[in-house]
Amino acid sequence: MNTEQLLLDKWRDLTADKQQEVLDFVDFIWHKSIPEKHALPLNSLTTAERVKRWIDWAESHDKDSPGLPDEALRRDSIYED
Repeated sequence: MNTEQLLLDKWRDLTADKQQEVLDFVDFIWHKSIPEKHALPLNSLTTAERVKRWIDWAESHDKDSPGLPDEALRRDSIYED
């Protein structure tokens, strides 16, 4: 049995939430494996390209994750007393 088939067999035995964890991990590993020489510095991108990358990054996060508490968003909470 090849590695791909072994992975698929184990994948099918996982619950949906565990399958999502595996996908997240694979995505993380995939992003780490991209050679940095192929990544363009942000200052060489157009504004539209930078906005697209930011939106893609934001959309890659779980929509159901908790947001910041209200007190973290108040201006006075970011300054020390």
